[in-house]
Amino acid sequence: MNGEPPSSLVEARRRFAAGDMAQAAAAARLAALGDASLTEAFGLWGVATAEMRAFSAAIDPLRVAVQAAVPGSGRWALLTLHLGRSLFATGYWREGLDRLGQLERAAPPDAMLRARLGVALIDCGLADRGLTHLEWAVAANPEAGDLRGDLGWALLATGRLGEAETRLDEALSLAPDHIGSICTLAGLRRWSDADNHVDRLRARRDDPDVKPRDRIRLSFALFKELDDLDRRAEAWTVLEEANQAAWADAPAWSAPGGAALTQALMRRFPPSLFARRPPDTARGRTPIFIVGLPRTGTTLLERILAGHSQVSALGEAAVFLRLFREAASARGRPLDPRGVLNTQRTDWRALGALYLAETAPLARGAGFSVDKLPVNSLFVGPLDLAFADARIVLLRRGPMDSLFSAYKMMLQQDTLYGWCYRLEDLAAHFRQHQRLMDHWRSCLGDRLIEVSYEALVTDSEPQIRALLDRCGLDFEAGCLTPQTTAGPILTHSNIQARAPISAASVGAWRRYERELEPLRLRLA
Repeated sequence: MNGEPPSSLVEARRRFAAGDMAQAAAAARLAALGDASLTEAFGLWGVATAEMRAFSAAIDPLRVAVQAAVPGSGRWALLTLHLGRSLFATGYWREGLDRLGQLERAAPPDAMLRARLGVALIDCGLADRGLTHLEWAVAANPEAGDLRGDLGWALLATGRLGEAETRLDEALSLAPDHIGSICTLAGLRRWSDADNHVDRLRARRDDPDVKPRDRIRLSFALFKELDDLDRRAEAWTVLEEANQAAWADAPAWSAPGGAALTQALMRRFPPSLFARRPPDTARGRTPIFIVGLPRTGTTLLERILAGHSQVSALGEAAVFLRLFREAASARGRPLDPRGVLNTQRTDWRALGALYLAETAPLARGAGFSVDKLPVNSLFVGPLDLAFADARIVLLRRGPMDSLFSAYKMMLQQDTLYGWCYRLEDLAAHFRQHQRLMDHWRSCLGDRLIEVSYEALVTDSEPQIRALLDRCGLDFEAGCLTPQTTAGPILTHSNIQARAPISAASVGAWRRYERELEPLRLRLA
């Protein structure tokens, strides 16, 4: 080399500084693959990819960049932050927590970095530790509205709703255009004609300088507030626009692809595979998996179980998803039928042992742990094979309520959730989900614990007693008041799960009965 950086690295720097993460990652990747000694290029590639939440693709370049960074330096701290959060988000819990712990012990003096560390720790379920860093960051830079916004989000996640609203209001007084604060505040409570943020949300959404994904977030938040105000015609128009934009931006999903994946799972795991199982043996900790469609009440069910003294909540753990993808030789890419069939030689009990080891840091020594990742509904059969004593709880809810609830929220932009943005895809996915659940029922028989959401919220105590008994847990009164269960809630159900059990959301889809008629007809 002549001492000058390659043009691709120069372009990556420029794009990164401008906030164009997609182009920055592409240019940095080109530079890194052209010259493995360009560790700066690996760092830009990894950080830009992590900023786009493509965490699996960020891990390898970030590993290279961290290895070359000077421990304790600002560059090392930034890279370690992104590597830790990427590892945790993709199911590498032990290493991810270890990396974040290294950064925590280094206590970097940069307020923005400390705030992002705090957010990452809360994402990992470590609320007390995360809040400490966020509060430090706000105290170190009291005029930074975005830092107060992050603190407001964290307080909301931990159930301190009044404090959260105060911090978010402060954030917007300091940084009126901060998108994270605007969107978080929209979901904090029900707004009124006299007290709302509709004009602010609309103006920010329509700003031509707003990035496409931020515009989508703002649109979903605007729908929520318009719906609060009962301006349903406006709200529905905004919601349709939000979903159209999200569909165009999300990784591709197709009904034929979903059907092929379902067929592959049914073929790979026939009922005959479950006819003879080794006797149950003590494994130390008993995992409970809550499966089903997203937005069916899985957070409520998790809070109910986590109210028991013997149960710890792991949240939506991507650990088994990661282990299955590795068994399918599908690391870092969408799961497909070929990958499912690649698992023929998998030692499922060994996979179960890896899961228990990976999740041990957040199980905190409890006898039972509950994992509520809805996508695990794909893996009910493998879960049963992986654990001699797992409890698998399938939560069912009326399809119109389930699907409308998914349609009105911005879920993860991942191939596994790409069906959420169009009514025809909602119906197609639901049919395949039902088909697969029928198959798992034929495989597991009464080992599959089924719970009706409607029964749970209308006849709570008998349903909860029966569930605890099926899980092998004695009844405890704390399970009847899930709103008092400690721990952060990081899903869209945050506010609902902080309230007593209620049937208020049963039939909620009927607010938009006319608009949702095409979906109802497809399901019928």
